[in-house]
Amino acid sequence: MKHKTTNQGCAGKSSNNGFKTPKFQRVKDSKGKPIRGVWIRGKQFYARLFIDNGSGQQLIGCLLGVSLVFFGRTMKLTFAPSIVAATIVLTTMAVAQDHPYLTTQSPVTLLSTSDGEYNQIYQLTEDRTTDWELKTRDSFTVIHLGPDHPPIIKTVYDTVPATILGTPTMAMSQNGRYGLIANHGFRFQKMGKLIYPPGPNTNADLTPAMLEQQKMTAQWANMVSLIDLSDPNFKVVHRVLLGDFPVHVLAHPDGKHFVVGADKNFYVYKIVDAKLVEVSKNPHPHGIPCFWIHPRGNRLIATQGISNPALEPGKAMNITKPATVQWYSIRDNRIRHLSEVKVKPGLPTELLPSSFILRVSLDGKMALICQRSTGNGIDFCDILIADLTLEKPVINDVIKQVSDGVESFAFHPNGKMAVATGLGTDHNGIAVIDIASKPARLLYTIGAKGIGQGIEFTPEGDKLFVGSAIAGRIEVFDVVGDFELRKNPKFLHVGFGHNSLTIGPRYLPGKAEGK
Repeated sequence: MKHKTTNQGCAGKSSNNGFKTPKFQRVKDSKGKPIRGVWIRGKQFYARLFIDNGSGQQLIGCLLGVSLVFFGRTMKLTFAPSIVAATIVLTTMAVAQDHPYLTTQSPVTLLSTSDGEYNQIYQLTEDRTTDWELKTRDSFTVIHLGPDHPPIIKTVYDTVPATILGTPTMAMSQNGRYGLIANHGFRFQKMGKLIYPPGPNTNADLTPAMLEQQKMTAQWANMVSLIDLSDPNFKVVHRVLLGDFPVHVLAHPDGKHFVVGADKNFYVYKIVDAKLVEVSKNPHPHGIPCFWIHPRGNRLIATQGISNPALEPGKAMNITKPATVQWYSIRDNRIRHLSEVKVKPGLPTELLPSSFILRVSLDGKMALICQRSTGNGIDFCDILIADLTLEKPVINDVIKQVSDGVESFAFHPNGKMAVATGLGTDHNGIAVIDIASKPARLLYTIGAKGIGQGIEFTPEGDKLFVGSAIAGRIEVFDVVGDFELRKNPKFLHVGFGHNSLTIGPRYLPGKAEGK
C-alpha cells in the first residue's frame, strides 16, 4: 500500500506512516500575534522565506529548524541542511508575505495633503515654459491600511486648502476619528506669477454660508479645517478662521487637545460635538513657528522667524535674519515662553534664515532641527541637535552636510534610528541616522523621489512612508534590523503637490466606543 502525501505548501508536507503526525501550528510572538510564514509541528519549526542570494535574486524555500529564539518581532532561526549548519536572522522582511498588496501589522490611517499651487509651478506649456495658470487643485488623501486588505485610498479635491509652507505634518485625533489641517495665506516668492481662477481667496472674501459648504478653494485663507475620517466621503465638519497665519497643527499627547502655531499666537483647541472650540490663545513675539510638542506634553519647542515686511495674504514672506529656536511650557492649557535654545559656542554649525522644521524624539531627549528647509541645488546642509534633558535646552551636537536641504524627520520605535527627507529634485534621498551613538552620525543615504515632504514609521516600525511633492505618491520602505531600509516596489497614490503626511490609528467605531 502506498503512503499518502498531502501537499499543503511550505508548511503542509505530511506523510501517513502509520503514526499520528502532529499538525502544523502557527508560531506566535511574545504578544500572541501569529508570525507570517513560520509554523511548528511537534518539536520542529518550519519557515517559508525569501532569501537574497547576493546577486539581487530572491530564492524561495522551506527551512526545517531545530531552534528558534525570539527578539521581539525578530527571530533567530538555526537550521541544519544536509551539509553545513547556518544561522539566519528572520525579520518581517525576510518572512514571506501572505498577500500581494501592501499591509500593516495593525489598522492605520495615513492622511496626506497636497498643495496645487506648488505642483503648478512645475507644469509646462506646449512651448516648454512654466504654465502659470493654476489648474492643479488642492486635495487631501486618506489611506486605510491593515493586515488583511489592500490599501483603501480616496483623494478629495477642493474642500480643504493646503500649503507646502510649514511643517509637513498635521494632526489626527487619538482614536483616528478626526483630521485637522492648517492653511495660511503667505507664499513663496516664485508663486507670485500664478494666475488664480475667479472666486474667494482670503478670509475677507468668505461668508458664513461659504464656510458651511463642502467646496472651499480660498487658497490664501488663514484656516484650520476639521475632517471626519469616519465618513466614507471624508466631509469637512468644521472650519475656523484665524486673524493671524496658522502654520502648523499638532495633537497634544493628552489625547484631548490640539495646538495650532501661528505667527502671532499659539492656540489650544478641543473637539466638542464635531466642532473646534478654542480653549486658549497665547501671544508670542517670535514670528512664524514650526513646532513640536514634548511627549510628556508639558513643553513645546519651535523654530521661528520674523518676516520683514509683515506677512500679507498672497504675498511672499521675507525672512532675512537667522531663525531662532524657542522653548515653551504647556500648563493648564496655556503656553508660556521659557528660554531661547542657542547653539553651543564652538559648535561648527549655525542657524540660517531657512532653519525651520524640527521634531522631538520619542523619548523626549533630543530635537532634530533642519538647517535649511527651503531651496535645493545649493549645498549640503546640517542637522542640528538640541539636548532637551537640560533645564535650559541647548544645541550641542551637529551632523554635518547631510543632504541638499532637509525637510522632515521621523524616529523609529527602537530608539536608535532616525530618518530625514531631502529636498533634491532629480536626485533625492532619505538620510538614515544613528541617534544612539555618541555623537549621532549619518549612516547612509537611500534614493527617494524628489522633494520629500512628510515621513512616518508604522507603530511597529516595520514600514516607513515617505511623501514626494513632485511625484504624486507616497513611497514605502521596509525596515530590516535596526538600521536598514529596503525600498518596496509598491507605492501609494496621492494628490499632486503632496506637502504633508501624518499617521494614526484607523477609526473603528466599535473599538473606539469600547464595544
